[in-house]
Amino acid sequence: MLKVVLPTLVLVVGAGCATEAPTTSCDAFAESGPYVAGVRTLDVDGVLVEVWYPADASAAGTPVETYDMRDALPEAMRDQIPADAPTQFTTLAHRDAPNADGVFPLVFFSHGLGGFRQQSSFLTAHLATWGFVVAAPEHAERNLAAVLANESLSDEAIPQIQAALEALRSDPHVDASRVAVMGHSAGGGAVAALVDDEAFGARTWISLASIAAPRRAVPGLLMGGDNDAIAVPETVARTFEDTFEDGAHPDNRYVSIARAGHLAFSDICLIGRERGGVLQIAQDSGLEISDLVVTLATDGCGPDDLPAEEAWPVIRHYTTATLRAHLLDAPAEGLDADVGACFEGLVTTDRSAP
Repeated sequence: MLKVVLPTLVLVVGAGCATEAPTTSCDAFAESGPYVAGVRTLDVDGVLVEVWYPADASAAGTPVETYDMRDALPEAMRDQIPADAPTQFTTLAHRDAPNADGVFPLVFFSHGLGGFRQQSSFLTAHLATWGFVVAAPEHAERNLAAVLANESLSDEAIPQIQAALEALRSDPHVDASRVAVMGHSAGGGAVAALVDDEAFGARTWISLASIAAPRRAVPGLLMGGDNDAIAVPETVARTFEDTFEDGAHPDNRYVSIARAGHLAFSDICLIGRERGGVLQIAQDSGLEISDLVVTLATDGCGPDDLPAEEAWPVIRHYTTATLRAHLLDAPAEGLDADVGACFEGLVTTDRSAP
């Protein structure tokens, strides 16, 4: 039997309200929306699921959430990192804040290989301010701790997301008829599989720095970076061309960001930057880091890469606009053919499927 451990405060989410915010510029969704973001952690049959949600306005005066990347390490390694090491990231969300009134659509986020469930909170918390609930399971079988511990890796993201959906489906405040899936890097594989599973019911999808995309004719967004050496832009572009440019997949879009690397789609490049980044902090602490982790922890964080925070407005805008267009009863705003011009040369590719 599926065991679900929920906090005392019921998860409340709302659907139509996010359409009330006026949009006055072509990049309107790059900034926070009309809601305050809340965050809480659920336990779904032993899998931790981070949930960001629209919170009551009263939460605005409370402290925002700061997570510590040290918590994503294997337990044996945590104490090796000095207590004063800058391994924290401050998010937009407020821990266990009361929920906003209403019913909101549900978006699942699947982190990449060597990632962790909070890794892209710059985006997941942002989406909560625009009226979405975002649920991100911890894929312990392929997360940062598993990679650092040299464990045998596997991928249970699909059943974990399906279990999380079932856990939230019975909540009257979650609109489980409006579901999207989003993933970074290896998480794009879960996105593709779940969208292709008609029974899952995904209405739209977002694939970030991944070479995987669904085959079913469901509208979505494929985003990459020109400096990505893991999901290389040529391969991402070929994925888009081979999958969508047959005329059978309307409303799909491919966007590439100038000089952005693999980790531009996460918080990671900013964590510990003043000390050379999280990898340097780990190495300075005497931790042995494999070549795989070195690659995963540095792509997009180098001096020749676009600073991640400069890519975030582009990512936030296209992602929010795509979800609004396909999950909410809202006008299709922010997805005009010339929207890339709003970002002053940062968007090098912006193509729609025919």
